Amino acid sequence: MVKVKEKVNFKGKTIQVGMDVHRNKWNISIFLDGQFVRRFQQPADVAALAKHLKKEYPGAEFVLAYEAGFCGFWICRSLKEQGLDCIVVNASDVPQTNKELRQKNDPNDSRRIGAALSGNMLKPIHIPDIELESDRMLVRYRMRLQWDLSRCKSRIKSMLHQIGILIPPRFDNSNWSNVFIQWLQALKMEQDSAKATLDFMIDQVLQLRKKQLEVMRNIRLLSKKSRYEAKHELLMSVPGVGPIIAITLLTEIGDIDRFKNFYHFNSFIGFCPTEYSSGNSERHGSMTPRHHSPLRELLIEATWIAVSHDPALTIVYQKLKQKIGGKRAIVKMSRKLLNRIYTIWKKNEKYVKGVA
Repeated sequence: MVKVKEKVNFKGKTIQVGMDVHRNKWNISIFLDGQFVRRFQQPADVAALAKHLKKEYPGAEFVLAYEAGFCGFWICRSLKEQGLDCIVVNASDVPQTNKELRQKNDPNDSRRIGAALSGNMLKPIHIPDIELESDRMLVRYRMRLQWDLSRCKSRIKSMLHQIGILIPPRFDNSNWSNVFIQWLQALKMEQDSAKATLDFMIDQVLQLRKKQLEVMRNIRLLSKKSRYEAKHELLMSVPGVGPIIAITLLTEIGDIDRFKNFYHFNSFIGFCPTEYSSGNSERHGSMTPRHHSPLRELLIEATWIAVSHDPALTIVYQKLKQKIGGKRAIVKMSRKLLNRIYTIWKKNEKYVKGVA
């Protein structure tokens, strides 16, 4: 009697795959029905991983997960093109024990992600479409140029202070006008090396300013795209929200409907306090460290303008200022302004000043 070999089939089964991704290699952990199966390492190759999984576990459904980081979302998109479901998660949301925290390595990280995935304990982050992600890169690059420019200016001031050159009072509050740049270029120094260093620094500032103008032209064109133009004009009706804040909101948020309500939207931005409550004790701390840093900073700047231009916000701010002080009051007002931004965005109605 001839025995017929029957191949194993995983039809109806779901394989959970935890991935710890790096530039050259990936650590993979396989889970089935909540149980750890095996772990292996492979080159950073989506096609190779998809081929291996389909060969080893024919007929199975696959769900993969990895932590958001420098790899971005291309791995997730490529896996979905291969017919494999994939999510990207916030690294701080992956549960871990104290032992895992003290014995951290790539294989253990992949197993930890796989275990959380198999236990349905992971919440995926939102993945933007490729066009939105590309537009976001342009807007973020403007921020990086601004930071680089600020650092260059600080280096020049530090150098002048180091060699004992005082900036004249008329330039104390300078916004680095052309007159101030010309004064810097005309400075005489005893040492040639010091003069050369200053010239290099000034040249870097001028180059960054030129690049910043070029980027701003592209951002202005970006705000005219059909997917942004109407919403951009809508957001700019809010006091304090200019072209940069408006396009930053649009490219960072994308679809406002992905937030269930204002609570979730505010949680993403980060205008909510930390809380340490237990039993009958309730204690709220400072603003949560989990926040969208660029947006929160920009919205605080916008709030300082809004409380001066909208009478309704001015009245509330003055009352809060008397109770809790100016800085804490402006944070509360930022949350109120964010609520108004969320409302007009959802309702697609322009901002109306003076409404309580």
